[in-house]
Amino acid sequence: MAASYALWQIGWDVLAPARRFACAGSPISNSARSIRRAAAEAAELVAAVLYLAGPFLLAVIALYVARRDHTRVHVLAVVAGFGLVVLPEALAVAGELLGPPVEPSPGCPPDPGPFRALPMALAWVVSALALIMLAGAGTRGRPGRGEVLRLVAALGVIVLVVQAVRLLPGRPAAPPVAADGTPRYALLPGLHLETVNLDTGRVAHQYLPEQRGRITQIRAVAATPQPGEYVVSVTLRQGRDDWSPRGSVSRIHRLTVDADGRAKLGRALSGRLNGDVGRIAVSPGGRVAYSRSTEDRDHNRTAYVGVLGPAAEWQASPSGFYWRDAHTLVLPDDLHFTGVTYPPKPELVKSWEGGLDVRLPASNPPAAAVLVRAPRNSGSFTLPHPLPDGRTLRVHPGSYEQPSELVLYDGDRKVATVLSLSCGEILSMAVDRSGRHLLVGKDNENGEAAGNRPCGGKDHEVLRVGLTPAAGGAFPHRVVWRGDTYPGGLTW
Repeated sequence: MAASYALWQIGWDVLAPARRFACAGSPISNSARSIRRAAAEAAELVAAVLYLAGPFLLAVIALYVARRDHTRVHVLAVVAGFGLVVLPEALAVAGELLGPPVEPSPGCPPDPGPFRALPMALAWVVSALALIMLAGAGTRGRPGRGEVLRLVAALGVIVLVVQAVRLLPGRPAAPPVAADGTPRYALLPGLHLETVNLDTGRVAHQYLPEQRGRITQIRAVAATPQPGEYVVSVTLRQGRDDWSPRGSVSRIHRLTVDADGRAKLGRALSGRLNGDVGRIAVSPGGRVAYSRSTEDRDHNRTAYVGVLGPAAEWQASPSGFYWRDAHTLVLPDDLHFTGVTYPPKPELVKSWEGGLDVRLPASNPPAAAVLVRAPRNSGSFTLPHPLPDGRTLRVHPGSYEQPSELVLYDGDRKVATVLSLSCGEILSMAVDRSGRHLLVGKDNENGEAAGNRPCGGKDHEVLRVGLTPAAGGAFPHRVVWRGDTYPGGLTW
């Protein structure tokens, strides 16, 4: 009975490990009391006491059997021992049924820390409960050495089998792709990484990676050409509390999302990077670009744009950088103008954005090796986002009176207004791999200090926009998610 009890705990802990919660913020007290809640707390308390007192009580039963050796005593001992094993479990289940379900509050996602099965198994095998019951079983006669060795060998084999079951690879998971070929999940980085099911509008998984026993935060996410594979920046060490990058240390990793929306951190792609890696972009060929900001003791901040494989960095403004093609990284803040005359003739002026040829050695300050045509008033646009066909999407920020607009450009030529918001502000964009579907992260501007017209309802939304216009020329769009998570780092 002792062996079965110990092995039951081993199997249960290995196959169904407990969920821990990593919380941020002050605890919320709940003063509501009820008979069900009181009964649940009482059942859990009694279960905990019986569980801790189990070895001592089983030792008392074994001693009682040894002193009074007759049939009735053995029957009572079996009943009492079985009750001590089963009763705590039954009370714990009763407590769960009587009490309300425990759900993590916002900012309190499950901690997916790895379960160490072998130390837990060894702790149960050599626990006082197993040893005391083994001694009690042999009170009428000393067990032979062979019996003990066979018992230990049997326990070891069962432990290894249970561990092997846990380590066996599962069946290959289907890619996280919807029926129309677009990714089924969108990723929202924040305090924790959320994977949002775009079919249901619900959060499928909340993820906080753990490295060397410490919870880390995913800061930026970018999609790769492969479905379900992403590149993320992970904060290894947090800096100061005033949003300063000073003291921060980051690293760039692979990340995968399976068909159920569960995220998992993969291998590292970079070494330790001082500062905060706040943005990542992946080229059509899979090369990773990132932005990094640092701060010295005099509060002077320095921004860098870098690439991996091979690694190179330029000291440059990282705002809105994007890949024009497999070798050209465009810096929208590096504006160039041609055709400037005096007296001015605006119709002759052309605007260009500077681009870096990442095949060339890095230089500081960076020299624009490539000039990319941009709208004449490109300085008034934000969030430039390239499409596979070479066109770009750009956001014209709105105000309380003027709507925020998403505009499609072919070089410097305006093609169409894709989306015009009657309220709120566009925060981010993410295009699927075909370039025909778009997600837009929107702030509903419900705060008191909002500059745009508030929308009401949830604070944030994600809209799905079709980039193929309908018969009337309008671009279809619909809301696929509403929530409180800030969608500034939206990735698809």
